[in-house]
Amino acid sequence: MLKLTAVVDKVLGRIMIDGTGQFYKKEIIRIVFPSVLTILLFVATLFAVALPVFKHNLLAQKKALISAEVQTVLSMLRHYEQLVKSGKLSLEVGQKLATDQIREIRYGFEGRGYFWINDTKPVMIMHPRFKRMEGKNLSNFTDSEGRHLFQEFVVLAKEDNGGYAQYYWKWKKDSVRVIPKLSYVKLFKPWGWIIGTGIFFEEINDEIVHLTKGLFCISIAIIVITLLLSLYIIMNSLDEMKKRLTAEKELNQYKDELEELVEQRTEKLQEAMSHVKILSGFLPICASCKKIRDDKGYWNQIESYIREHSEADFSHGICPDCATTLYPELYGKK
Repeated sequence: MLKLTAVVDKVLGRIMIDGTGQFYKKEIIRIVFPSVLTILLFVATLFAVALPVFKHNLLAQKKALISAEVQTVLSMLRHYEQLVKSGKLSLEVGQKLATDQIREIRYGFEGRGYFWINDTKPVMIMHPRFKRMEGKNLSNFTDSEGRHLFQEFVVLAKEDNGGYAQYYWKWKKDSVRVIPKLSYVKLFKPWGWIIGTGIFFEEINDEIVHLTKGLFCISIAIIVITLLLSLYIIMNSLDEMKKRLTAEKELNQYKDELEELVEQRTEKLQEAMSHVKILSGFLPICASCKKIRDDKGYWNQIESYIREHSEADFSHGICPDCATTLYPELYGKK
C-alpha cells in the first residue's frame, strides 16, 4: 500500500492543478485499489488452495508412475520365467539375465529412478546403487527412524496389489544426507522376488518449487500489467477530469465576473434612477389654456410644472399651424 501511495504521489506531481491533487489521489486509489486487491486475493487463493491440490495430485501421479514401472519389470520377469519353463534357459541363467537387465533400467527425471530386488527372507538380490548390500540378510536393517524397512517391504509386497511405504533413505550416494522417500513394492511369486522402486519427496518438492516460482513470476507479471493498464486508464480519466475541472473553473470565473459586472451595472442604474424624476398618475389640465393644477391648487404653465417635477427642460418654438394662425401675413393666409 505504501508503494502504491508513492506511485500515486509521483503521478500527482505531474497532474496536480490548484490544490486538486488530493481529489486525484482519492480517485486513483479508488480505481487501482480494488483491482490490486482482487489480484492479490486471487494469488493468495492460488497459493493457498491450488498449490496444495497440485501437490496432492502430483503425489498421486508419482505413485501411479512407480506402480506402473514395477508392473513393467514384472512383465519382463514373466517373460524370462516363460523361457525358463520352456527349457530355453535354466533358472540360474534366466534370473541372471533378468537381474542384469533390471540393474541397468533407469527412468524419470535425469534417470534417477531405479529398481532393486530382494526376496522374502529378506535378502538383497540386486541393488544398482548399493552393491555391497547384495547377498546380505536385511532383517535388522533400519532407517534413521528405526523402522525395519525390508521386513515391512515383505509384508506390503505380499498384498494382492503390492504396497507403498514412506521412509528415510540416503540421497543418491551421499551417505550423510538422509531424506524422505516413497517406494512401491510387489511380489513376483514364481521366483519369490520382491521388486521395488521409489522416488524421493525432494523430487516432488523440486517440482513444487519450480511451479511456485512460475506462478510467482506470472502473478507479478499480472500485477504489473494490471497496474500499467490501471495507470493508463487513470491518466486518461484524470486528463479528462483535468479538462473538466479547468472548464468548470473558467466557467465559475466567468460567472463571478458576470455577477460582478451585473452588480456594477445595477449600482450605476440605481444611481442614475435616483436622479430621475418621474411623472405619473392623473394631471389636472385646463382644456383651454393647458395650465396644470399642482398639489396646492395653483395653476401653472405646463412647462413650469414639468420642469419642476422632472429633469426635463424646454426650448420654445412655433409649430406650423400656430405660425399660420399667428402670422397670416407671413404665410399668405387672408
